[in-house]
Amino acid sequence: VQHVITNNLALEVGYVGNHGDNLTGVRDINPVDPATGNRPYGPGGSACVANAASCFPYLKFINRQSNQAYSNFNSLQATLTKRLSHGLNFVAGYTYGHELDNGSLSRSGALPQNSNNPNAEYASGDFDIRHRLTLTASYAIPGKKGFGQLLEGWKINSILTLHGPQPWNVQDRANDFSGAGDNADRWDFFGNPSDFKSGVQSIPYCSGFGTKGGVTCTSTSGVSGIVTNLPSSLAQECLAHAPDANTLAAGGCYVSGKSVIVPPAAGTFGTMGRNMFRDSGFKNLDFSLFKNFKFKERFNAEFRVEIFNVFNHPTVANPWGGQNGWNTGTDLGAGAEGLFGCGCSTADVAAGNPLIGGGSSRDIQLGLKLTF
Repeated sequence: VQHVITNNLALEVGYVGNHGDNLTGVRDINPVDPATGNRPYGPGGSACVANAASCFPYLKFINRQSNQAYSNFNSLQATLTKRLSHGLNFVAGYTYGHELDNGSLSRSGALPQNSNNPNAEYASGDFDIRHRLTLTASYAIPGKKGFGQLLEGWKINSILTLHGPQPWNVQDRANDFSGAGDNADRWDFFGNPSDFKSGVQSIPYCSGFGTKGGVTCTSTSGVSGIVTNLPSSLAQECLAHAPDANTLAAGGCYVSGKSVIVPPAAGTFGTMGRNMFRDSGFKNLDFSLFKNFKFKERFNAEFRVEIFNVFNHPTVANPWGGQNGWNTGTDLGAGAEGLFGCGCSTADVAAGNPLIGGGSSRDIQLGLKLTF
């Protein structure tokens, strides 16, 4: 729907949707059956017993890439456009959307928790951003003839970008509590997922259950590496929700507020869904000031002052990394050494673009353009 508000101002609102089918997906077709301890294509496995030609006792993982994945995207998109008048023009855009899939398979894409049920991975995709607002504006300041053209030819510009948090996935790559053998397990979660928002500090981790030394709880800075000792009383949430004392002793637990992540009972998959947790989003304002000079009819000059990330607001990387494959702070099995929940870097450094990239510190550059 398009509507002209004034001669120079127009609003456009629309629905944009997309469905993807037969997308690339990967799963292990030879996982261990926790009930029998056999693999389908190993001795005693279903495929091996049914057909001797399908028996491969020397193989463990058989990761098959096929067209098993699918995705859905639905959004409301609005654009407000003001054409140049009285020296001002701008374009404002807002998107409210939701993207879901059963495996985004970015560069750090991983196996499903349960390769026998890849559809259980259907959740918000790695690229899901619910709210996104952008504004670009320019204003030519009214001028006045004067000495050296100092009171004319000035123009200010800005780009504002605000978008909500993206998901970050987690896996236990050290333990195999389910017994499936893929080291892609997730644990059990109790509480509010928003309590586990990523940042520069790891989420508190408690360990030492069932030992003589007692329980210790710590958090580690991803910037300085300083370890902070926390009250052991945090572990009460772990003890209250853990379904298996043995897996709790082996894996420890993570606590934030009244929310807790604990290892599942041995031989079972965790209750956590894929991409439950979110990072801190992205907020950035760029600003520039232009000064134009005219020298006779054919010669012009433009001097620019451009400031990126005006407020010097730090943007911490997503622990999972999404498209850039950063993938740090997402291993449940790494314990105190794994910096679980920590982005541990600004987004530009994580993406390999440390200068004037998304999330860098404030940058200022000067430029001079001559036209003739």
